[in-house]
Amino acid sequence: MAGEAEASGLTFFLDRGLGSRIVPNALREAGWVLETMDERYGKDESQRIADTQWIEEATIRGDVLLCKDLAITHNLVEARVIYMSGARIFALAKADVVGKEMAELFLVNEARIIDTLKRVTEPFVFAVSRNGLRRTRVRYPVSGADL
Repeated sequence: MAGEAEASGLTFFLDRGLGSRIVPNALREAGWVLETMDERYGKDESQRIADTQWIEEATIRGDVLLCKDLAITHNLVEARVIYMSGARIFALAKADVVGKEMAELFLVNEARIIDTLKRVTEPFVFAVSRNGLRRTRVRYPVSGADL
């Protein structure tokens, strides 16, 4: 059922990979409250800001993060920020999707995303795909197997 994001009172923050027009416009039309990297930091600065900085700042503001891909789960420094700041992230499972398809993947999973946000309180990253959501391991804290 559509409208869960609108009724949730949540604010979403979109990483630069999701762009500043097609995806945000489609989500806003569906009632999602959101802000893009370009809107928050300006078009030029949004291209230069470190992932660690915007992840931490958006999380502190209470935003739910939407990302184009799962790359941030593999970088140890970014994974540490996700864990330490308590970030809640939904990232597309496949990085090779574009425009309307990216928006559609978030929209078809809207109810699952909102349900997950109600149930899971610890920091997380969920992969978003046509098949639903799949929790993804964040490489922090580091275990002996990661060394």
